[in-house]
Amino acid sequence: MTTHGKDTLEIRPLEPLAVEFTSSWHYEAGALIDEIGTPHGLARWVDAYRPRLGMDASTPAELGAPDVTAALAVREAVRDLLDALVDGGRPPAASLDLVTERARGVQRAAVGWPEAGPRLEWPDGVRVMDIVGAQVCASATRLLTSPRRGLLRRCPAPSCVLFFSALRTGQQWCSPACGNRARVARHSARTR
Repeated sequence: MTTHGKDTLEIRPLEPLAVEFTSSWHYEAGALIDEIGTPHGLARWVDAYRPRLGMDASTPAELGAPDVTAALAVREAVRDLLDALVDGGRPPAASLDLVTERARGVQRAAVGWPEAGPRLEWPDGVRVMDIVGAQVCASATRLLTSPRRGLLRRCPAPSCVLFFSALRTGQQWCSPACGNRARVARHSARTR
């Protein structure tokens, strides 16, 4: 998706896949962007994340409206879990159940070792959205149950809805742009 002539799909390779998937919904220049809200957008996201999903380039990403509905449900459930972790609360039981159930789908993959090196091999007939749901939810369960969960933050910058891992000491925002927006907002509030 583009806004103001700029590609909005930004890959942050150090973030867990679950955090990246929740980041498919964000604000850009004050406009709400939903990267996976259409079949084309979801297919584009899948293509960008193929290596992290364990999908090779030959797996076609033919996705339709039911896949978008499934993707949005997964994103909402994962976001509920991340919100609960950051806020110190409990997630809705339905979200926890959906993530747990979808994460079990990774058991369908096997590690193959062709000439090019190790890779995940999914059985024939596994749908692309099943792979996406399994990998994103497995990433969420690994994040939530690992020591890395202590690094998860919600960006406090104005108009930002992203989560990020605070990988640097004192990191407060998901990006330098959000840090600048927050400083400008503070300065404006002081001068008013």
